[in-house]
Amino acid sequence: MSKPPTGIQDMVHSLESGRIQLVLRVILVSIGILTATAAYLFLEARNFSNPEAMELAQVGRNLAEGRGYTTRMIRPMSLQLMRERMKERELPPTQLLLKPHPDLQNPPLYPVMLAGLFKALPADWVSGLPADSNRMRPKGELAITVFNLFWFAVGTFLLFRLGRRLFDVWVGGMAAAVYAGTEMMWRFSSNGLPTPFLVVLVILLAEMLTRLDDTGAELAPGVVPAFWKPACLAAGVGVILGIGFLTRYSFAWLVIPAVIWMLVTHVRRWSAVTICILTLVVFAGPWMARNYHLSGRFLGTASSALTSGTVTLPGAEQERLLNPPKANPDLKELRVKFAVNGSEMLRESMPKLGGNWLSFFFFAGLLLPFRRAPVRRLRWFTVGALGLMFVVEALGRTHLSMRVPEINGENQLALLTPLVFLFGAGLFFSLIESTELGHPLFQKLLAGGAWILFSLPFLSSLLPPRTYPMVEPLYRPDIVQGITSYIQPDEMIMSDIPWAVAWYGNRDCMWLPMMVKDPGGEDFFAVNDFERRVSALYISPLTSEAPLRQVAEGSEVWALFYFDALMRRNLPTGFPLLHAYEGSARSGHFFLADRRRW
Repeated sequence: MSKPPTGIQDMVHSLESGRIQLVLRVILVSIGILTATAAYLFLEARNFSNPEAMELAQVGRNLAEGRGYTTRMIRPMSLQLMRERMKERELPPTQLLLKPHPDLQNPPLYPVMLAGLFKALPADWVSGLPADSNRMRPKGELAITVFNLFWFAVGTFLLFRLGRRLFDVWVGGMAAAVYAGTEMMWRFSSNGLPTPFLVVLVILLAEMLTRLDDTGAELAPGVVPAFWKPACLAAGVGVILGIGFLTRYSFAWLVIPAVIWMLVTHVRRWSAVTICILTLVVFAGPWMARNYHLSGRFLGTASSALTSGTVTLPGAEQERLLNPPKANPDLKELRVKFAVNGSEMLRESMPKLGGNWLSFFFFAGLLLPFRRAPVRRLRWFTVGALGLMFVVEALGRTHLSMRVPEINGENQLALLTPLVFLFGAGLFFSLIESTELGHPLFQKLLAGGAWILFSLPFLSSLLPPRTYPMVEPLYRPDIVQGITSYIQPDEMIMSDIPWAVAWYGNRDCMWLPMMVKDPGGEDFFAVNDFERRVSALYISPLTSEAPLRQVAEGSEVWALFYFDALMRRNLPTGFPLLHAYEGSARSGHFFLADRRRW
């Protein structure tokens, strides 16, 4: 073990050998990261604007409070699937909404992680709001952001390690620095999505695959390496894929390029592939069995992503149906969905892949040859994974991508950002080494200037003026929590933004069915009369500010209901919610209750 320098000569030797320089760099980098984090949290981070983030957060809170893996955001489709499954099991499919509703939309790992976080926080942090909601974020959302920034920092460090091992310290440092200076990844962290954690898994997957590729490299040609080391690495790949699946279902698609890697690169290819797939099945199998037991589908309501957004089931219509759809999209509609979403991604997502200009170096570097086989294979793994996830994203896009473009859980290409940056940095330093810059100091200055240029979008976001955290006019935590406080914890609300009511209001909330009153049973009365009494109705600006053309055509029935109730004081015959809270009728927020509760 090396001793710390004790004298002047030892200090000079340590300075020349680089040990003190390394310590100073680590200290300066740490100070810079902490300063940037504090500045971003204070100046730029906003309240949650993504429905998925609010939904995951409230599931995590339910776990932390001992209510099990249940959700307060109730999809009509979830009720539909549970009723059908109960009939298949020859059980009475009644009063399902009177019990805690199981979450059939989200995989469990991220909510479990949030539950552990909430357990460590004071109770008023999880559900409480600040005194001034316009200038301060809810403490629960701030804690989730800091939690995600931790995974963001872990990903930055792991990317540096991977780049240093495969290339050199400069390539690894540039890739990690650019990743840390990419605004898009900071926005993912502040919006409460598990993307930073999934990026960590992608980097670990690349680490495992490249180490698997190196297994037996020191042996003579034709000599088969021992079984246990590649078996452990293959199992590690399966564990990473399984953890990713339990965080986001679409992550498991990366098993395809991972298996191809093993079949191409390793002599024990079939045993490695078998171990990897079996490990993935061990992780994913029990959860898929749970979903099938409750809903008859291995992925629950999440399986609707493929057919949502088609001509037959536009927008979020499929998730809001109380009965099975009368018609299902055919193959032609899926091709149209892929063509429309794919062309939009080619125009919007691909040119700004990763949210940083360094990605252009990645595409230009595809023609650059690499001497080391693992590096070449990792590059083609990245290209193949990008192509695969492009298809997955184009076919799996739903209304979430329309509500919050780019910063959403359906952005699959963002997961491969670190590998794109790694190879982009590789080409960047190859170009620097081919130029005649003279002294190495000029190369370092050029690299530093390039990082500033690549990180300008993030750095500029830290400049004044400050961005206030309130997401106007849609999500007002103070309004949502204020009006839902009139509803008892054992009562149920209906709303067009059930994710916000479930998170900020901490009340059971069903997503508005497709109709107000419908003979076919796709309406408010089908729930209120036969499933569970609805105590209140909350309509947000998402519906009240719908385009007037849609209201005139009758394509947005709840917006028409809002205008009839507010302007004409007219409600459908027999509608049980007759008492309007005047304090909510501002900025497009509208609240009706079954009795005067205020």
